[in-house]
Amino acid sequence: MRMTEPTATSHSFLFVDEENAPLRVLLLEDLITDAELIKLQLRKLNVEKEIKHVKGKEDYLNALTTFKPHIILSDYSLPQYTGMDALKDLKAVNTYVPFIICTGSLNEETAVACMKAGADDYVLKDSMGRLPTAIENALENKKTLVLKERASYELKKSEEDFKALTESAPEQIYKLNSDGVILYANRSVSGYSRDELKGRKIFDFILEKNHERLKASITSCFKSAKKQKIEIEGDEDDPNSAWHMCSIGPVLKEGKVFSVVFIPANITQRKRAELELRDLNERLHNLTQHLETVRDEEKKKIAMEIHDQLGQELTGTKLGLYWMQQHLKQKGLAEVDYDQLQEKIEYLINLSTQTIATVRRIAHELRPVVLDDIGLIPALEWHVENYNKTHEVINCHLKIDTGKMSFTKDFSTAIYRVTQEALTNIARHAKAENAYIKFYKKGDKVHLEIEDDGIGMDLEKARKSKSMGLFGMRERIKKWNGAITIESDSEDGTQIHIVFEIENLK
Repeated sequence: MRMTEPTATSHSFLFVDEENAPLRVLLLEDLITDAELIKLQLRKLNVEKEIKHVKGKEDYLNALTTFKPHIILSDYSLPQYTGMDALKDLKAVNTYVPFIICTGSLNEETAVACMKAGADDYVLKDSMGRLPTAIENALENKKTLVLKERASYELKKSEEDFKALTESAPEQIYKLNSDGVILYANRSVSGYSRDELKGRKIFDFILEKNHERLKASITSCFKSAKKQKIEIEGDEDDPNSAWHMCSIGPVLKEGKVFSVVFIPANITQRKRAELELRDLNERLHNLTQHLETVRDEEKKKIAMEIHDQLGQELTGTKLGLYWMQQHLKQKGLAEVDYDQLQEKIEYLINLSTQTIATVRRIAHELRPVVLDDIGLIPALEWHVENYNKTHEVINCHLKIDTGKMSFTKDFSTAIYRVTQEALTNIARHAKAENAYIKFYKKGDKVHLEIEDDGIGMDLEKARKSKSMGLFGMRERIKKWNGAITIESDSEDGTQIHIVFEIENLK
């Protein structure tokens, strides 16, 4: 139920409703002489005043509604009407108008009864000099009472308005004290009802790493009465954890911070995106470094092959040719040993053939020529054949069913490198006996499946370690919106399944 605002008439030193109005005094007195005596005392009040004198009940009741007095002075004993009756009738109309009994005599029991009934004071007629002070005190006391009740009303109304506003708000809203204790919550949360949330600390619902910063923000809001902003962090490794950007605002009462409003706005989606972007940038940076390292290692390997293998073969060719030159110079054509010369020529032919093979192998390691010359399918077949030759403990099985499809140069390179990377990982880590590669068309999709019967791998560990092999695969297929799924366990080995929409390959 909404309470009714207290109302009261007032004068210059009472309320603010009628600042410039004269003090209206209603005097209930049946004796003219006593009334004049009271009026004489009222002159001592240094305020503008208006006095209405009534002698009986009917005029009194009429004056309550038409004259609207600021204060009532009443005799206790009247013909067929008493001061207690007048007080009771006043309370039925307005409880905020001060009521003072002016009487010739009043025993102690009657005085106590009057005060209990709501009289503000009583003044004996033989001590009338106290009347001005009694009036001022009564007016001031009523002023304090009205202001207090008005403040209480406004506070309750403000709280009701606050609840009406917050309960229709889309955000979770709390009211906290300086210790972070929840005084109010606009809705249930985390399995707690609104009533169960009251009395608990807000810190119970956030990770411990945020506690000190939140405590400092609440304390700062209480001290400065200024709004605060704070980000409540979640757990990056927990997919159910949430991030919130929280506003903390002061609730003022009589110029002091009475409590704070705490509004957490969920920013998990944005924060997750930021973290993913940060992680992606870090992975791309690491991938770039990884590729540079691989490139340097490949250059070093090729340089050693050229120096050691190709250099040795060319040196052998040069020495053979030099021997032939010297042999011809020394013997001449007439005395040359043709059998020895023929043997040297055959040696040089074999050495040249070996050199050509070395050059082709080095060139192929830089980029498979077959990939450019006759396309992806023969390149995969050649790579699997060569893989089986160089890895005797692993038997790789290849099955291709793509019909008459043709593939772009970039896509062919991506599929070749993904297959190459996967087979390299199987050779290094899987301890497998068999590897299976399937490249096929099904409906409007192209599938690449690479499996092994090895010991599997810890996918979560691989994800956290930011494996460049798996990340590199994802990056290679991203251009064609390829979807990759990886499954692995110690019994069934590892399965990599990549799917492309055919329309994305054009």
